[in-house]
Amino acid sequence: MDDLRARGAQVIAVVVDPVSKNAEVATHFGLTFPILADPDLTAIGRWGVRHAQGAQGGDIARPATFVIDANGQVRWRDLTESYRRRPSPDDVLRALDGR
Repeated sequence: MDDLRARGAQVIAVVVDPVSKNAEVATHFGLTFPILADPDLTAIGRWGVRHAQGAQGGDIARPATFVIDANGQVRWRDLTESYRRRPSPDDVLRALDGR
C-alpha cells in the first residue's frame, strides 16, 4: 500500500456483498481502503465484469483489477475467471509506472 500511495494511487474495492459484510471483512483483515457495496451489480455490469452463475447460483463479479488515471481513462486491467488468480503487486506497480 505504501508503494501505491507513493505513486499517488488510491485503492477502491467494489463487491456484490452488502455493507455489513464489507465492514466485517475490512475489520477482520485490517483493510484501510473503501469497499463499495454493489449488491444489484449496477457498477459491476457497467464495467463488464459481471459473471453469471457464480458458485452460489447467482451472478457475481469476475475478479478484476483496473488502473484508472486522473482523467478516468482505464490504463490497464487484469480480468480473470478465478478469484484465486490475481495480479501480483509488482504487476500493478508496473502498470502505474506505465511499463
